Amino acid sequence: MMIEQAMSGIKVIDFSMGVAGPHAGTLMAQNGADVIKVEPPEGDWGRTLGTTYGDLSAHSFVFQRGKRSIALDLKSEGGRQIANELVASADVILESFRPGVMKRFGLSYEQVVAVNPDVVYLSVTGFGQTGPNAMLPATDAVAQARSGLMSLNKDRNGLPQRVELIVIDVATGLYAFQAVSTALLRRFRFGKGTYIDCSLLQ
Repeated sequence: MMIEQAMSGIKVIDFSMGVAGPHAGTLMAQNGADVIKVEPPEGDWGRTLGTTYGDLSAHSFVFQRGKRSIALDLKSEGGRQIANELVASADVILESFRPGVMKRFGLSYEQVVAVNPDVVYLSVTGFGQTGPNAMLPATDAVAQARSGLMSLNKDRNGLPQRVELIVIDVATGLYAFQAVSTALLRRFRFGKGTYIDCSLLQ
C-alpha cells in the first residue's frame, strides 16, 4: 500500500548554507517536500566542511540529500529575478544569512510576504535577528562556547573542550524543521503564514 508522505506537494526554496538550515531542508525533503537548493555560483561553503570528495564533502552529502539544485548569483539582477520567481510560489523559504542580507537581495520576509502572503519563512542565524550580538558571525564551536556546552565537556585538567561533533548545528536544524512543520500545520488550519527566527544560541 502506497502511503502519501506528509509534506508531498510542499515547495521549499532553500537559500541556507552550512549545516543547520540545510539539515532542516533535508528533513523536509525526506518527508516528501520538493526542496530547491539555491547556491551561489561558487557553491555552498558547507561543501568544504571536513574531507572533500571533488566539490562535495561528507557533510554536504548528508545535509543536501533529496534536493534539487540551482546556482544563482543573488548579487546580479538576473539572479535576483529568478529567485523572486521561485519564492513567489513557495510554501516555505529557508535562509541562513546575517540579518539584512536577504533584504539587500530583495528577498526578506517583508518583501516576500508582499507577493506571497501565506509563506512560512525560516531564518537561521548565530544569535537571532536583534540584540547586541545579532551581526556577529557564529559557528557550531562558537555556539558551544557561548551556550556553556563546552563547560560540560571538560578535559582531565578541568578545561572546557569543544564537543567533537557539530551538535548545535544539527540540533538547530532539527528544531527548525519542527518549527516549520508546526507553522505549516497552522497555515493549513488557519490560512496564515509566519516568520520563524531560529538561532544557534537558542
